[in-house]
Amino acid sequence: PYEDAIQKTRILVLLNMVTDEDLATDEDYDGLMEEVKEECRKFGNLLSMKAPRPQDGFFPSSVKKIFLEYATTQDSGNAERELAGRQFGPAVVEVVYFSEDDYANGKLS
Repeated sequence: PYEDAIQKTRILVLLNMVTDEDLATDEDYDGLMEEVKEECRKFGNLLSMKAPRPQDGFFPSSVKKIFLEYATTQDSGNAERELAGRQFGPAVVEVVYFSEDDYANGKLS
């Protein structure tokens, strides 16, 4: 199957979870980050999490995405199974794998 052809990494990207309102103020942003971190810790050892904002100097294509770094591909796989297709506010969450090297080097896109 096509799904198996995708290289699984320790890094996941969550799509459709961040809105303009979430980025409007530091308070809204911090609230979202805390909520997501609490939920995503349930699925494995979450080492780090990044949600680039326009003012953070990342590529514009990385804004409104949440990047999760898990300790193992087993942890990231557990999170992918639990989070993909989940309803989050008005949207349905999409989950994709991301390059560990690019994440480590801050090349978020």
